[in-house]
Amino acid sequence: MVVSKKVLAGGLLLSLGLWGQAALASKNSKQTEAEAAETAQRSQAVIPLIDQALHLSDFPNMAPRQELRSKLVSVSDFIQRAPEDGDPATEKTEVWMAHTTAILYFVFICHDSHPSLIRDHLARREDIFFDDTVSVLLDPFQDRRLGVYFTVNPAGVQADASWSENSFPKYSWDTVWDSDGHVTPQGWMALVAIPFRSLRFNPNESDWGVVFSRNLPRNSEMDYWPRVAANVSGTLSQEGTLHGIEGVSGSRNFQINPYSLAQNSRRLDVVDPAHPFFSSRNLQGATGGEAKLILKDSFVLDTTVNPDFSDVESDQPQFTVNQRFTVFFPELRQFFLENSEYFSTPINLVYTRNVVHPAWGVRLTGKSGNTNVGLIATDDRRPGESVPPGDALYQKRTIAAVGRVSLDMGTGSNVGLIYTDREFGNGWNRVGGVDFTARMDEHWTAKGQLLASSTMGDSDSGTPPLYSAGPAGLVQISRDGHSFNLFNNFADISTGFQTQLGFIQSTNIRRNFFHVTHQWYPKDKFYQAFGLEGNQEVAFDHQGNRVYSYTSFDPFWHLPRRIAIAPSVGQNSDTVSPISYPALTNYRNLTQNFGGLWMRGAPWSQFNFQFDSYLGGNVNYNPAAGKAPSLLNRQSVSLLVTVQPSRQLTISNTYLLDRNFAAHDGPFVYESQTMRSKVNYQFTRSFSARLIAELSSTLVNPNETALQRTKQISTQALLTWLPHPGTAVYLGYTNDLQNIGRGLCNQLAGGGCDPNNTDLPRADSLLNDGKQIFVKASYLFRF
Repeated sequence: MVVSKKVLAGGLLLSLGLWGQAALASKNSKQTEAEAAETAQRSQAVIPLIDQALHLSDFPNMAPRQELRSKLVSVSDFIQRAPEDGDPATEKTEVWMAHTTAILYFVFICHDSHPSLIRDHLARREDIFFDDTVSVLLDPFQDRRLGVYFTVNPAGVQADASWSENSFPKYSWDTVWDSDGHVTPQGWMALVAIPFRSLRFNPNESDWGVVFSRNLPRNSEMDYWPRVAANVSGTLSQEGTLHGIEGVSGSRNFQINPYSLAQNSRRLDVVDPAHPFFSSRNLQGATGGEAKLILKDSFVLDTTVNPDFSDVESDQPQFTVNQRFTVFFPELRQFFLENSEYFSTPINLVYTRNVVHPAWGVRLTGKSGNTNVGLIATDDRRPGESVPPGDALYQKRTIAAVGRVSLDMGTGSNVGLIYTDREFGNGWNRVGGVDFTARMDEHWTAKGQLLASSTMGDSDSGTPPLYSAGPAGLVQISRDGHSFNLFNNFADISTGFQTQLGFIQSTNIRRNFFHVTHQWYPKDKFYQAFGLEGNQEVAFDHQGNRVYSYTSFDPFWHLPRRIAIAPSVGQNSDTVSPISYPALTNYRNLTQNFGGLWMRGAPWSQFNFQFDSYLGGNVNYNPAAGKAPSLLNRQSVSLLVTVQPSRQLTISNTYLLDRNFAAHDGPFVYESQTMRSKVNYQFTRSFSARLIAELSSTLVNPNETALQRTKQISTQALLTWLPHPGTAVYLGYTNDLQNIGRGLCNQLAGGGCDPNNTDLPRADSLLNDGKQIFVKASYLFRF
């Protein structure tokens, strides 16, 4: 036990020591007050009020008409963040801006000395990130924490997102705004026109934070106004200021977004795996929708009734066979994703994919002064659908609620409280705790969280209730800089801790993850940066037994055209216990060395890719009956390729391979493969056709593994008319085939389903276990 604590604390102590040294050095490198004042002055603009709408036609020859020029204001002098941090942009960019009482206008003039190399595709909304793009990041409350992000490519295709300094942009956030784009012999232009009623802001404040950016993928270049330095943590922390946003109409108070659905479907219902059956719905109709109420321009109340997610795209494939821990799949449903940053904490306590089949939901999010508030409540019909009709819990619903309050303190720091509650029958899972973020200087940030949970198993099923409780905690130190980056995360999850609404991979564990990188930026080289990366993760249980130890080392190179190359070597060591595997008589360490290569790039406008392949070890976590886990030799490949042979056609392909042989004598154990292709044709910016086809299979050696042999072929076809978020018409078709036995369940000798073996029986032929055709229409009303 003493040794395990020392190992786990080592990375954290090293982080603290490095922070102490770097913080001392950073004091000597800060700007003088005069330099800071000069930088602030260059990062401001007064945005004028005009009485007419702006269009790209007002900018002939990539300049405003003479009579319009004096009515607008512009900024330029964009500065690189990558690849040469602090250098002037390689191509000139101007942003002309103004506002009416109803709309905020930005016109980007993007000069380009090689206009034939501009990457410009008429693609699906929010599928433009390998194109040339320009973006506006707005911080209407100037809290330097939360913002909204608007992006346009040269074809005028939009992408929008909510922005949080603590996470990646969330493109589930959608609002109504206008855009346009046009390529010229001198470069290209883009229009961003944002109605004030689509934004949340304080109408009594005339100053907003702003960051403009331009992306040139052929150079791997990102340019910003004002400068967003790579050696300073955060983006909004370096924002500029727009003055003069006055005399504008505030956000609308109410909007509703109803939908209607007509469908014909047949599917295999396995929510009760002991009693699978086919469910048919012929020409069924449904209605529902969402409503949004704006309270004092600062809080948003969202509600949904009978939400439908039939138009949501299927999950991106991942390795899911023979995994030791639960695989994380991101949320794709917009209602649960919107404003999710209000519920984000260092330990993930709100994983809304645990809510499967809701009938209603309500969410309140917003900000008053320095206080951020998030409340969400929803039901879930799936738990009551997963038990047989005779069960006392049949048709009962789960009720889930989350409340979070956080207080902004200083620049980038905050402290927060969170409480989650999931109730089902007479059982519950309740979690509460406190968390903090402390920005110590422009490089170093600390985070932490302390939690406690209380869980009562439901007693309506006739079994004695089971009670558990326990704490959980996390401490995290990170450093962000241009050359040196460090991240250390220590978590302690007790045996009794549970979060039924959140996502943690394991309890009864103390783990420490340490990540460090250092980069060099040589001049006059064919590559733009060279770096070294190291990772180590070590975990022990609370009895002092090691659970795993993972170590890797990667040199990497960054090249133009977004190309990166990183060979990797390392060692993984997993410890399996006789508690989980009775065939073992004691704990066994299974150690595997590995080596591989990771690459990604967008070398041409029509082609981008990401590839990684590894040779090394693996563990057979699903051994055949009576056998213990054993070491495997593994070959893995992950390949993502996107081809855009024409301006309107995008073909995205995924291939996954996981092949394993027993290490002791070489027999084949299992092989899983997934092939997925998504084809999208964009007729106009609003009208598109999409087809997805996916084949996945698992071959097994039953003498070596308890995994089942599976094969699945899935197809999705979707016609979409989407003039703006909320207003849309979808015509869709889905079909699924699996190698499921037509008996649908493993039979007992005397007939009926075996309740002790609820796995679906497998066959040589394919069975159609689900198909659907649907028409869905929705319309956004804003009052």
